Amino acid sequence: MINLFDASEVNVRSLRYLIASTRGHCGRCGEETRLVALCLPPGHEVFELDEDAPDEVNDGFWSSFPRHVLLFHVNYLPDAVLRRLHQATPSYDFDPSDEVSCWANHCEHCGRAQDDNELFCEPEGAFLPASAAGARLIRLVAVDEPLEAGAAGFAYEPEYFDAMVRG
Repeated sequence: MINLFDASEVNVRSLRYLIASTRGHCGRCGEETRLVALCLPPGHEVFELDEDAPDEVNDGFWSSFPRHVLLFHVNYLPDAVLRRLHQATPSYDFDPSDEVSCWANHCEHCGRAQDDNELFCEPEGAFLPASAAGARLIRLVAVDEPLEAGAAGFAYEPEYFDAMVRG
């Protein structure tokens, strides 16, 4: 596996994480395909820039976040985390064609990258269920290992998060 970005891209970290998995339909071929996402538990840390500090001295700071968050538009992951995601679905791969060039779910049938905005931001998207019944289609598996990642998208505790299946 090749990371095109490096650890300097890290803006989230946690002592543990969850892998969310579900199934969705490909926007190109319509076939059902496996989908995965990373979820950080409450207490994870987010790197923030100090908006009041001058740019030339702005090192930023880490702050703890009290809720679960799903990551998307992920541009950096350690190899150990990528191996775990590939165990859930080997079609999670780097997509250089995306506007933000990131790791993304790909259709198992036609190979098309699945749009993170549709999966995480659109109502009834695979990781933004509109009901408890939809949330029960998402399985969360805890991984008791640290994670550092670079992500541009954050879905903060979707409304039906508690209905997602653990284990």
